[in-house]
Amino acid sequence: MEQQRHERSTRCAIPYAHAYCMNCVSLALQPLVTQQSTSRSPVLEMQRESSGMSQLQQADDAARRQLQSEIENLVRLQPTTVVLADQVLTWYRVANPEQLLELAVNSQLPPEEVDPFWAATWRAAIGLDRFLDRIDCSGLHILELGCGSGQAGTGAAARGGQVLMTDAVPLALQVAKLNAWPWRHQIQFQTLKWKVQRLDHAPFPLIIGSDLVYDPNLFPSLEACCRQHLAQGGRLLLSEPHRHTGDRFAEWICQAGWQTVEHDVDLGDDRVPIRIFECSLSTNHRARADR
Repeated sequence: MEQQRHERSTRCAIPYAHAYCMNCVSLALQPLVTQQSTSRSPVLEMQRESSGMSQLQQADDAARRQLQSEIENLVRLQPTTVVLADQVLTWYRVANPEQLLELAVNSQLPPEEVDPFWAATWRAAIGLDRFLDRIDCSGLHILELGCGSGQAGTGAAARGGQVLMTDAVPLALQVAKLNAWPWRHQIQFQTLKWKVQRLDHAPFPLIIGSDLVYDPNLFPSLEACCRQHLAQGGRLLLSEPHRHTGDRFAEWICQAGWQTVEHDVDLGDDRVPIRIFECSLSTNHRARADR
């Protein structure tokens, strides 16, 4: 009888001993498991971040392709390259400008909204971009008038500026957005007709525009727009390739109350340099902008 009780006691003790030992092993291994888990967590975190970045990149690429598709439903684009802010960039231009002429002829929109000349590659925009090397654009709020395909404004954004690109032609703004895609978070796009519309925006310390003074009939509306949107003490930079209309503008803008300094930018292409009008308003003449 005593032997049977001993055997039962031994059999009962074995599971408890086994459980106790397993608990000891588990407790002994727990720091190691925790350490291994902790050592893996940065890798897992990097994988999660990489996956999130990949998804964002895919969404970003899809949005860019969608924009390009919308443009090419109207005109065919041709990729080329330009140098802006000392960077070589892929640049889209209208492959067949005659398509824009056809759109203008067949459109029911006002002429300024289908003006085809924005699609040309203007040397004045390149000259203005190079002149921006002399200006600290970092964090500066900049308004571009008549942005066209967006060269000067993109150059300003590439230098750290916060840019509002404007044009009267909606298609031009779409192409500018496509070209400026790497800096889209620094750039806004808005249609603007000089003198007819006024931006709901704080005045800008810098306004830029390339090849806008080719038509003397546009001088008054351009000047009024600049006067309305230029901040106190701000600067207006307008570029053009020394045309006779530029000479007329130089005289006209001074008579309108602006102080003007002229600069030349040599593009190194054995052609006439680009003239930059650096304009500012005196305090006495700013009052007209607020009327």
